[in-house]
Amino acid sequence: DASQIADASQLPGASPVASVSPIAGASEPSEASSRLDASALRTRAETLEAGGDRAGAEAVLALVLAADASQVADVDHYLELVGGLGLPGRRVNWALRRLRSDVGDDPSQHRAAADYAISRGYSDLLARLGESPEPMTRAIVQLNAAAGAEGDGESGEIEASVLESIRNDLGLSAEDAQDALLAVMLARGNRRRAKALLSEVEDARLPAESLRREIRRLITAGRTKKSLPYVEAYLRARPEDAWALALHTQLATAAPTNYQLGKSGFPLPKHRPEPAFDAVPNRVHYLLHNSLPYHSAGYATRTHGLLKELNDAGWDVDGVTRLGYPYDMPGKEDLPDAPPHEVIDGVDYLRLLTGRQIEKKNPLYNYVGRYSTELSRIAQRDRPAIIHAASNHWNGLTGVTVARKLGIPSIYEIRGLWEITRGSRNPEWAASNMYKYIARMESDAAKGATRVFTITGALRDEMVRRGVEAEKITVLPNGVDTERFTPIPRDEELARELRVQGKTVIGYVGSILDYEGLGLLIDAAATLAAERDDFHVLLVGDGAELESFRDRVREDGLDRVITFTGRVPHEDVERYYSLVDITPFPRLPLPVCEMVSPLKPFEAMAMGKAVVASDVAALAEIVTPGANGLLHAKGEAGSLTAELRRLLDDPELVGRLGAQAREWVVQNRDWRQISTIVAETYAELAEGPRG
Repeated sequence: DASQIADASQLPGASPVASVSPIAGASEPSEASSRLDASALRTRAETLEAGGDRAGAEAVLALVLAADASQVADVDHYLELVGGLGLPGRRVNWALRRLRSDVGDDPSQHRAAADYAISRGYSDLLARLGESPEPMTRAIVQLNAAAGAEGDGESGEIEASVLESIRNDLGLSAEDAQDALLAVMLARGNRRRAKALLSEVEDARLPAESLRREIRRLITAGRTKKSLPYVEAYLRARPEDAWALALHTQLATAAPTNYQLGKSGFPLPKHRPEPAFDAVPNRVHYLLHNSLPYHSAGYATRTHGLLKELNDAGWDVDGVTRLGYPYDMPGKEDLPDAPPHEVIDGVDYLRLLTGRQIEKKNPLYNYVGRYSTELSRIAQRDRPAIIHAASNHWNGLTGVTVARKLGIPSIYEIRGLWEITRGSRNPEWAASNMYKYIARMESDAAKGATRVFTITGALRDEMVRRGVEAEKITVLPNGVDTERFTPIPRDEELARELRVQGKTVIGYVGSILDYEGLGLLIDAAATLAAERDDFHVLLVGDGAELESFRDRVREDGLDRVITFTGRVPHEDVERYYSLVDITPFPRLPLPVCEMVSPLKPFEAMAMGKAVVASDVAALAEIVTPGANGLLHAKGEAGSLTAELRRLLDDPELVGRLGAQAREWVVQNRDWRQISTIVAETYAELAEGPRG
């Protein structure tokens, strides 16, 4: 009735569930329609859970229990959702109070209700169940009373004569009496006696639901390891149960520490000889660290460009963001609820979320285990032919683990090595155990994958040095949407706003970070400003070094020739590019810069800009001096100054290099060309369209 719905809407520790609208047009259930509504709500909860929205499923089941909590299966399901979501224990108490109140005239529910009545010490419910017309329930209640209501978990032994007397009084078979005794020992927590009884019971008679309830109780109490014998017994009854199989794997293998993983490697499973399902030949799950719409930097841009082109070519590739994203990213804690499935520009993105809690990544083994469980769930639903994971090793190890268990191929796409990035900034850290651990995990993911992509040849060479087979590595470079990034007329209004009218604009669009070499650009601007006044430097973007560079420019009196815009909206990037004539990328001679290619040079080339880049390996791979840009000696401000001066003195060269850069990038780095590399690899690994 309405008061019960109101009761549900005030569940402790959460927002009111009455705000949930699980069925379009549904209203508060009347007494006459409560059972029909409950059935529809159960279906809705199952649909939400199957789609990854466990929080939504929990809220809908709360409505079911508010209306009618007599069905123990509903309570079981609800408590498992509450436990998995890490919600307050008061919700458990609320659900059990509802069960205690509603279990009544349906004898089919009495046996299961007795598990809760005994384990929780609900004497009033036990008294009611003692009058049940169902003999097994009465036997359980009487045996529990004989065991001693005040006994602790390891006490409460029952004499054989007492068991025999109760069996005879109720007309039970010897097997039924043993089953009743086992139910009591499980509910009372008498593990020694329960394990002995379990060893004597035939698989077909094992009380699977009672075992599951006791396993859940032990996990909730923080005694997960104690549940292993019960999990093994449960699997005798239900050998294909995914929940129990995952839990058994977790319990049977003591989770190694990150230090141990760094020493001995990640324990990847053997590859299943035959696929676990009939895969859809052109379907792929693409594991991602982040994505649109929550992030729009280079990683997300590359992802979306590849996904769009692959899907347009006939592949069915869904982006699957890692377990816990986006809530675990800095500044994303207060986001509105992320949908489990969203379509952006025709591309499907799936979110692996079990709630809004922050997913702990340490220890790594446990995180990969949880991530693998969720990925396996949707993989068995969608039946992909390939699992393709992009950096970092959280995705790589999970992708390889699940693909091997399912008997399908995997790809690990290395877009960068994050230990190299940090080590470039802090050389002392590069000698630490943490560096070695992360490097080992990246290597293990690559070695375990069926195929490997790297974004540069330098990165490929690094992985070969780490022991990855060269034959299975393919370079998959960065690219650009050349239809979006195309030469456009100068935005004169913006030029006036930024006071760069009549100037040759040297423009950098990207992250303001230490290794980008922007300090060299400021040095070059200072030298050139002493010689001429026909140029202006425009720095567009945000980053860790923005304020320090601003302070330096102000202190050196260079703010008349250098302007920082800060972060600009992603959709406005082309407007700022329209002002730019020359685009410098003076990356420093650091390991990360040698191995990893930025995305921004391709955008600049596509817009017809003259590129000046340092000759670090990753940039020297894409810039041919005099053809599609110029190179300067890495780390040398004088060399950068000379190349910029050369361009400022020769507007015709600026125009020619920009036009040739545009031509080169359209032919070699459009996402359509890059995606064919992926499509060819997919086609080698699974039957499907070849784009």
